[in-house]
Parts: sequence; C-alpha cells; structure tokens
Amino acid sequence: MDILLIEPAYKNKYPPMSLMKISTYHKNRGDKVFFIKGIKKLTKSWDRIYITTLFTFHYSDVIKTINYYKPYVSNQNNIFVGGILATLLHDDLLRDSGVSNIIKGRLLDSALLGFNDHINIDLLPLDYDILSDTDYQYPSGDNFFAYTTRGCINHCPFCAVPELEGNLQITNNIVEQIMSAQELYGDKRNLLLMDNNVLALPANSLKKIVNDLNELGFVNTPTFQHPSAFLKYFDMYHRYISEKKCTTNIEKKLSMAFEKLTTKHISKIYREQINDLLSNIGAMYANRTQMILDNIDFFIKIEKKYSYKKPMQRFVDFNQGMDARLLTPEKMGILSQLPIRPFRIAYDKIKLTDIYTNAIRLAAQYGTTIFSNYLLYNFNDTPIDLYKRLEINISLAEELNVHIYSFPMKFEPIENKKRGHIDSNWNYHYLRSIKAILNVSNGVFGGDRSFFEKAFGHNEVEFYEILSMPKDLLTYRTYYESLGITTKWLTEFRDLPHSSQALLLNLISKDIYHSDEARVNDVLRYYNPQHINKKKGILNI
Repeated sequence: MDILLIEPAYKNKYPPMSLMKISTYHKNRGDKVFFIKGIKKLTKSWDRIYITTLFTFHYSDVIKTINYYKPYVSNQNNIFVGGILATLLHDDLLRDSGVSNIIKGRLLDSALLGFNDHINIDLLPLDYDILSDTDYQYPSGDNFFAYTTRGCINHCPFCAVPELEGNLQITNNIVEQIMSAQELYGDKRNLLLMDNNVLALPANSLKKIVNDLNELGFVNTPTFQHPSAFLKYFDMYHRYISEKKCTTNIEKKLSMAFEKLTTKHISKIYREQINDLLSNIGAMYANRTQMILDNIDFFIKIEKKYSYKKPMQRFVDFNQGMDARLLTPEKMGILSQLPIRPFRIAYDKIKLTDIYTNAIRLAAQYGTTIFSNYLLYNFNDTPIDLYKRLEINISLAEELNVHIYSFPMKFEPIENKKRGHIDSNWNYHYLRSIKAILNVSNGVFGGDRSFFEKAFGHNEVEFYEILSMPKDLLTYRTYYESLGITTKWLTEFRDLPHSSQALLLNLISKDIYHSDEARVNDVLRYYNPQHINKKKGILNI
C-alpha cells in the first residue's frame, strides 16, 4: 500500500507523534509511507491518507486540508482523520468534512483503522525518518519524544487531557522506546517527555522511570557524543534508495551537512582536495550527491578527524510541566537524579502562589537552577493576577539566584473553532496589548527585572496604563517615546475620569474610534488607524 500522512499547515513546535507511530505500523506491514506538511500538489493517488489535527481553533485549516486531499484517494473511506481536534469536535468534523473515518482518542487497536491484527499503535516507536520528507523545521524536532505516562488524575476545566487520554497510567517501556529509536534513526542529545502529570505516580513508580532514564544515559554528568549529521544523512540516503523512496529532501540535507563539514577549520591540504572534487562536478560527477557518494571514505575521514569529541550534557524536559501540588521532598529527591532542564512548574492561578513558591524553593534546594512555567491568563482571572505572578517570579529568581522563564498562555475554550475568547475581567484591547508585549521576546518572559518593569510597569497602575496604550505606541515604544507622543497620550489619558477611560477601552476593543464624549474623542485619535502616516510611520495628531 502507498500511504500518505498529512499534517495541516498550521505552525507547531512539536512533530506529529501520532503520524510517526502510524508510519511505523505501516512500514512494519511493508507499506510505503510519505509525509507532507500542509497542502502540496501531488502527481499520484494513494491507497490511504491519514490527516492529524491539533487545536480546535485550527478547524477551518483542517477542513480545507481534508477537502484538498479528497481527490487523491479513489474512495473517501480511505481517508482517516484523528488527533485532538478530531476527538473534541468529532461530530462537527463528521458533518462538515464528508469523511466518515473520524477517529476519537488514541489508536489503542489497529482495528480502528480497519485492520484485524489488533496492534496497539499508540505503543509503537516513533518513525523519525518521516520528518525528512518535509522542508518544515519543527523548533523542537531534533529530540527524542516519548511518554512514560498517559492521562491525568485532575479534571481541570481548561484541559482536554481526560477526554483525550483518560485516567493516569504508565505506558510502554521507556528503555525500549529510546533504544529502538537510537538503533533505527541515530542518537539524539535530549529527551522531551510529553507526560501530563508524572508526579501523580507513586514514588516507587517514579523511581523506576528515573532509573530507566539513568540507564539510557540521562544522568547528571556529560555522556552524549554528538553524532555526525553528514553520516546520518548519508546513511538515510542509502536507506531511502533501498526502500525506493523519494530522496529529494534527503539530498538537500546531505548537501547542507556537506557544506557544514567542509566549512570547518580543516587543513589546507584537505581544502584543496575538496575544491578539486567540487570543480569536477559536471565533468566526472553528474551532481554533488554523486561526488559525495563516490568519495565517501575521504569525507568520513575528515568527519572523524574534525568532529567534536568532548561529551555533552544530556537534558530531560518534562515538557507539559509538573504539578506543584504533588511535589514532595521524596519525589524531588528522586527527580534530582535526572538532568532536568528546564524544570517546568505550572502557575495557573494566583491562589496557588504559596504552593507554587514552595515547589520552586524545594526544587532549588536540590540544585535546580533553570525553571520554566506556564501562566494561564484570560480564564477566571484579572490582568493584575498575571502581573502579580510575573512579579513573584522575578522576586523568587532574585531570592534563590535561579532563572525562571515564564510562558503566559492565553486561554481558549477547548471546543472553540477559532481564537477570540475574552474573559469577563478582560477586554480585547488588553489581550492585544499583552500579545504585543510578549512579541518582543517571542512569547517568553526571561525574568529580568529591568525588562519586566519596562514591559509591564513598575506597579499595578503603570501596568494598566501600558495595557491601555495605543497599539502602535506599545509596539514601537522607544520610537514614539523619543518623539514625545507617548508622553502626550499618557497625559491626556490620565486626565480622563475612570468612567471615561472605561468607555474608551470599550470603544477601541470594538475598533470604534469616535465618541459623543468630547474628551474621549480627543484621546481616540491616538488609536485611530486613519491617523497613522504609513510612509513616515508616525501618528498625525
């Protein structure tokens, strides 16, 4: 069978693990598999197409993707759609896509795909090879990905894990997962564990997982020898040739690895020999790939001579975060045997401050110095709640001499088909302002107090004023401050009574730039897009 795996064109940090497992299943059956990210023009039809889904607000992208690929199968019953969105919006997708095979939850039995061998596909190793079929670069793509547990004991109203994964359970043997991936696809330095609540395990079970990870080389001393990208893609090229797969992307990556290899500080003699070989492309060699293959022993010799030989520290990242409520001295002692970086702890509510800060202090006592956390906002909170949590992280980092990186995450209901939820204590302009502030640091707040006070204000009053700023004054803050325009806006904004400030924010949240109240109307000119000189980049006020 010819199998096509599809991930819609949305941007995402992690590769599609479900498709990587489906690929393993089909390759074990002897089928040919190809992976595409987004919408691509194809020259053939396929026996089966699998389309994964992610967040529900990607709904329109998913429908578009399904409709585009329908002509590439002879029978629409050979299109299968699964993943998070497909689970949460199963009936909607069934109705709107015209596809009948919408899979809910995990692939615990291949019978869900119409096969009678009853393989638990969810337990299969990941096929990392398919990531080379696409030019899309996943920001966290060059890591091992795995689970040691699935599910969660909590039922948070903002989380879909209970519906997607069910109750907490230990999954397949992590040693077998990683060793299989190492043997098939080569070694990787770091491990991203996608467990949703590993601390909910009993201490003895957590200890078993930690011991297994230690056995794999994830210990608090450097053990990782960086593999050669050049040799990796050389081996992959030969594997693709033997499997009669398209080698176009692999040849590109082999060529890039070759460029990196030959730009190292190598000897003059080697460089002259390489230049001679390159000059013969078109004469002795049809292309660069043939030149590399015909002289592979020479390039392997260079790679081994100049490769980085000092062992490097591996890291483990429990990427979904730890539950601060479940972190005890016993469990922290167990976790301290792993090189965890960063140590992620969620801080979703201001009322959890004591629990959260105690967990940070406990981890710091065991030598943890790099922390990261998720700060949920726009969910039964206020803007000041977010400000306070960020400031608490600043103070904690200073007190403990550690780094705490915060990821404010805007809440969207898990069933929404598009972004746009506004909680009762927020407004559209405040949410837009938070996004503009975070864009400066790509969504991450690194914990520097001077940056914090500049970005969010020295106090709560300044924070609200910053949230109220016109978008352009906020986005290009230094520029407009230098022109004196920000000071003029702030003076006029402060002169408004609180009721008028509230009216103004209500209007601009609806993209309305006129008011019957004269003083409000005067301040609205700073927000009106029509007053921005596009050529000069300044406000005409």
